[in-house]
Amino acid sequence: MKPEDLYFMPLNGGQNVGASCYFLRLGNSNIILDAGTGKNKGITFEPDFLSLLTLPFILSLNQIDQIFISHAHLDHTGYLLELMKSAQHAGVYMTKPTKLLIEHQLYGKKFLASSNSDEINNEEQRLAAEYLLQKVIEVNYMQEINFHDYSAEFFQAGHIPGAMMTLINYRGRKILYTGDYSLHSTALTQGCLLPGNLEIDTLIMCGLHAKHQNYKRQNDNLYNDINAIFSLANSGKNITCYISQLSKGIEFVKIINSLNKNHIPVFIDNEIMNIIKIMDKLAEPILTIDNFPVSEFYKYDTGIIITSSGYKSINAIEFQINFSLHEDFEDMSNFIHQLNPRQAVIVHCAPAHSEDDMTIEQEIMKDYTCRTQFIFAENGQLYIL
Repeated sequence: MKPEDLYFMPLNGGQNVGASCYFLRLGNSNIILDAGTGKNKGITFEPDFLSLLTLPFILSLNQIDQIFISHAHLDHTGYLLELMKSAQHAGVYMTKPTKLLIEHQLYGKKFLASSNSDEINNEEQRLAAEYLLQKVIEVNYMQEINFHDYSAEFFQAGHIPGAMMTLINYRGRKILYTGDYSLHSTALTQGCLLPGNLEIDTLIMCGLHAKHQNYKRQNDNLYNDINAIFSLANSGKNITCYISQLSKGIEFVKIINSLNKNHIPVFIDNEIMNIIKIMDKLAEPILTIDNFPVSEFYKYDTGIIITSSGYKSINAIEFQINFSLHEDFEDMSNFIHQLNPRQAVIVHCAPAHSEDDMTIEQEIMKDYTCRTQFIFAENGQLYIL
């Protein structure tokens, strides 16, 4: 092993989606990028740390030095508290919005809002989780921190509030880890913001649609649904909007509020309302005078209900709301062309839809000005970058 070598291993979330967790070895520093969980057919799966402990340069998770968390979705954070119990000496770094959202998901929902009396009464477990979260170190965009072998700088990633990209400078080599990101602004956040002329050597990139050449991020259906929702609500109909992901839930509330010209009452369930309260702490206003808790729906003759918890209302017209916060194939191509890294390591990658689907590598190869070499990193495989 040479001191200048850079080692990388996906512990999960390589050529699959869920349980994103990646090991990076720089000099004598052992780094973890994200620590998520995933679900497959209702069964939760986690990062595979046993494969990490087979490597010659790490004998215990207590030898992990730093953990960087890109954003607050559970497929990137769900295993964090378990990892922190084992990696007791590791510094854990994330933005303030990410920390607040993680506290709600991994602590508040389990210990403060649960109806399970056994969990609530387990004070020792609650205090242990609280202690771990207090150890988290908040970072700001454009902040740079010097560590023993390298420095790290953090940039806005878009996607959801608080999401960050981590730029590592190691012996003159620049490594950028994206997590999920967005080039486009949304109702809640601007797109990613990176300084020009970064001269990236290695891009470790979440590439959900890197094998889906025909996938385009079209949210036209969302606005078609919204137009239909307002048309029905204006005619006196009750509407229930089901949305599965909480981050999309608050995004949807923000959009509905911005378009609600006739001041139709909008009722929000407790799960989404709790996340909105976190956004209030971050000076991100979402609620308007037209918003009410879903418990007050009975007082009104008509309105729009927004729920992530399956709230049912009588005689309501139901809409399943779905839209994408991820980049499409063309956006990924533009991002790689913009950075023009020496190599791109693609992770968090969903399988191809068919054998005929072109990968992002095949697309980039058409451009002779792009120098990028690609690695579609597999779980449990060690790569020298």
